[in-house]
Amino acid sequence: MTALQNVGRVLSADILIIGGGIAGISAAIAAKEATPDATVLVVEKATSGWAGQANKGAGVFSYMAEEDSVDEFIKYHVENIGMYLEDQELLRQYAEESYATVEKFDQWTGGKMCRDSSGDFTHERFYPWTPWSLTAAELDMLHPVHRRAKKLGVQFLDKTAVVDLLTDGGRVVGAVGFSVLNGVYYIFKAKATVIATAGQSYRLLGMWSCQRGDGQAMAYRAGAEMRNAEFGPMLQLAGTRSKEAILAAETALYNAKGEFLSPSFRSERDSDSGVMTGVVWYQQMRAGNGPLYTNNAQNWLLHNTVKHVGTTEVWNRPYATKFWTTLLAKAQVADGYLPIQEVIPVQMVEHAPIKTDHSHATTLPGLFAVGASAYTGSSMIGAVCPPHRQRGSGLFNAVWSGIRGAKSAAAYASHAATAEPDAAQAEALKRQIFAPLGRATGIHPLQLVSEVQAAFQPLGYSTCKTKERMEEALGRIKDIESKLPSLAASDTHHLAACNEVRSMCHSAETFYRSSLARTESRGWHYREDYPERDDSNWLKWISLKDVKGEMTVSTEDVPIHRYPYKP
Repeated sequence: MTALQNVGRVLSADILIIGGGIAGISAAIAAKEATPDATVLVVEKATSGWAGQANKGAGVFSYMAEEDSVDEFIKYHVENIGMYLEDQELLRQYAEESYATVEKFDQWTGGKMCRDSSGDFTHERFYPWTPWSLTAAELDMLHPVHRRAKKLGVQFLDKTAVVDLLTDGGRVVGAVGFSVLNGVYYIFKAKATVIATAGQSYRLLGMWSCQRGDGQAMAYRAGAEMRNAEFGPMLQLAGTRSKEAILAAETALYNAKGEFLSPSFRSERDSDSGVMTGVVWYQQMRAGNGPLYTNNAQNWLLHNTVKHVGTTEVWNRPYATKFWTTLLAKAQVADGYLPIQEVIPVQMVEHAPIKTDHSHATTLPGLFAVGASAYTGSSMIGAVCPPHRQRGSGLFNAVWSGIRGAKSAAAYASHAATAEPDAAQAEALKRQIFAPLGRATGIHPLQLVSEVQAAFQPLGYSTCKTKERMEEALGRIKDIESKLPSLAASDTHHLAACNEVRSMCHSAETFYRSSLARTESRGWHYREDYPERDDSNWLKWISLKDVKGEMTVSTEDVPIHRYPYKP
């Protein structure tokens, strides 16, 4: 038998965290605070503290301020957002722990959260009727958090792509990957492993393209279940040239005939853009009523929000203000300064289906998942994809779930026996991972990226769904999967892209198989052939699992009988 150290460079940790964005670093600090003597290692494909989404968005956190009602929040969420598929018990914990979580994160940042003259968080509501509050942090918030983690003794390994998990008798005992700089093969031994790699974006928009779905794909291949994979993608309307989303454009939407479309699919209680925005756009264009336009003068929220991200009037954040004023100015130049503006749908996908319980443990012992990697898979948010029509929930959930998942992982690791990964398994994975580098000719990974996008991005496949169109799209994905053995990489960067294509195929297949199973429309899942919600048959969660190489589908009844809010 081959010795492990002869297969690759071996690193050991009590707790291995895959991903160095906001969820991963929050998890690392929480793990160290819970068990100071534990060895915590964060492995990041890019650069820890800069990776992920935290420094690329609005820097907004949703939470429950002292004047907000947890019960009102849960009731609104269940009735208007998650459509009764929420795990209402977990959602309550999320809400009740929110203020303390934001306080803790602010301590880690050294005061990067915005506060008013009284010392409280500067907070407002996205819409006056939404029963939660928003506060904000400066966009460089992760830098001091990263420094804090290092000061606590957290170890970091950057520019290293983790590809697969190591298992022993069904338990996860580590992972394998390689340096994207020099190709060194790493074998990570760990008592507990935390996936914090965010979701899957299919590389459709530059701002969110850092989400490559590697965490959910490696978890699935190791035997973990996926859940609620049918809910996605998140979609907004954007300028035709800039491709930058226009906030609340769907509230003032017209077709080429001048017909006001918004009242047909928007209610007064809608908190954010929903799936019907994309459905209406698709159906109007198919009927020959395009192009579609938004009337910016009618868009109250657009003008109200500019003062939040484009000035220091509400939140004093010079770095964020500079970033957003520059971005918005470029978008205006590209799209033109028009009060009536043509719009197109853009998909800001955040596919996040790793199945987890209340402790953020997956269905595999020793494996935990936090942040956007398991946002829908936790069932906390119900029939939506991140950020589930609740602005600011993405950043908050990353910190909240990172803390909770890390504490659970630390508790598990404190009692777990040290296991020696199987050298034969590590060697077999090594051959598979590096195979594209050994091919003199083959398919470039970016060619297959484009093919996956073409099988996912069209709204008739992924947003306004029918059985026939989804089966067509799934057939295209299966055809792409058949080409994966022909991928060729000229260097380690392309090698990482080869793995990302495999992850994209996995995400798309779970999405379509789960969507085909749910024969109703609910939340962010719309079936043109089943346009109505069916509470009699579909108060269920859909799970996916690898059984002897086949993706199998099963359902689990939502325990609505023990929840306070029922349809």
